[in-house]
Amino acid sequence: MNGERNNHDPLSVLRGDDLPVAPDPAFAARLRARLESALSLPNRTEGVTMSGTDTAIAELNATTVAPAAPRPAALPYLAVAGAREAIAWYADAFGAVLVGDPVVMGDGRVGHAELSIAGGTLYLADEFPELGLKAPAPQAVSVSLMLHVADTDAALERAREHGADVVREVYEGHGSRSATVVDPFGHRWMLSGPVAGAVSPIRHGDIGYVSVWTGDPERSAAFYGHVLGWRCDPTSRRVTNTDQPIGIVAMPGSPTLFCCYAVTDVAAARQAILDEGGEAGEISQTPHGPTVDATDPAGTAFAVYQPTGSDPRPALNGTGPGELSYVTFMVTDSATFRRFYGRVLGWTFEPGRIEDGWEPRSVHPMAGVAGGNAEPVTVPMWTVTDIESAVQRVREAGGTVIEEPSAQSYGSSALCADDQGVRFYLGQH
Repeated sequence: MNGERNNHDPLSVLRGDDLPVAPDPAFAARLRARLESALSLPNRTEGVTMSGTDTAIAELNATTVAPAAPRPAALPYLAVAGAREAIAWYADAFGAVLVGDPVVMGDGRVGHAELSIAGGTLYLADEFPELGLKAPAPQAVSVSLMLHVADTDAALERAREHGADVVREVYEGHGSRSATVVDPFGHRWMLSGPVAGAVSPIRHGDIGYVSVWTGDPERSAAFYGHVLGWRCDPTSRRVTNTDQPIGIVAMPGSPTLFCCYAVTDVAAARQAILDEGGEAGEISQTPHGPTVDATDPAGTAFAVYQPTGSDPRPALNGTGPGELSYVTFMVTDSATFRRFYGRVLGWTFEPGRIEDGWEPRSVHPMAGVAGGNAEPVTVPMWTVTDIESAVQRVREAGGTVIEEPSAQSYGSSALCADDQGVRFYLGQH
């Protein structure tokens, strides 16, 4: 599609080009000065140089996060005795992913390293006692790190197996299942996950249902059956073996992904659509609840519905192979998009790390917005277990691999199109 940028990574709307990146020299100098000042480091003439790195989007292999984590007020920056060992430990015990290459000082110490972990970013460095930067003393921790995990029991056992000191075994309270450990480097971690068997209900603004709009549903069912393993009901074209409701619908015009969003008051949402320049049909009764078919100001079709049952909240990044893990909204005018969906769905947005890139906050599944495109199109990411095998299946089924698999901070992704031109990403997390 004309105007689409950074196709190799659907999450580039949040982060920019792949690491490592050679930054602009002037920018690097300003960033270095800011870091040195913040850490009270000596200037470069005294032999210490710090360099910044771009932050990356979170690792996407945590399939559910409950309760939702608030936005952190400060970014953790840990001093550890043995940074290289700590990087390996956090990767093994907590599933952290190293972003870029660590910055190594002239004396061999790690001066800066960046990890993507459980939906956020963590910095660490070796001790610099001459600067007052030391790892915690035994039983003298002043800061605890809250880590949201999908399964508290499994996370605790993994940490224990890797040598963490278990301060508190698993317990339940305040709607979560928690445990506390101190890692081998002295830092205290509070593990927090969902209560066993608890189901979080779908929230206002979540993507409750999606469908692939295509010219030939039977052909699409065969394609995605081969590539993703979907099994479709021959009459309704609903996918029967995914957790999130997914359908295949025959529609004329440009192929895309159609989204249906949950709202708390469908009548109020319908009025907001009209007030903000969209078009909305009448409220109709469907098996899912009262529903309104609509079009946003850019002409993108969507729907809103008011759940009447106990619809579970979609996983943040899908629950496994064949599931929807991310949605990229390629739009012509991001300001109009943000104003419209902010009013209708209550979305709030954070700037991404490329020009005119935006992140809708607290939306399940995760999503990104990229402005400045020639025409709007919604591009899904489908999860696979082996991306190399998956792109081979795309070719076997008559599709196109637009961008070959490439490593990202959360795993690997590839941009593809099916045999009718519907674009999608494959993601291995």
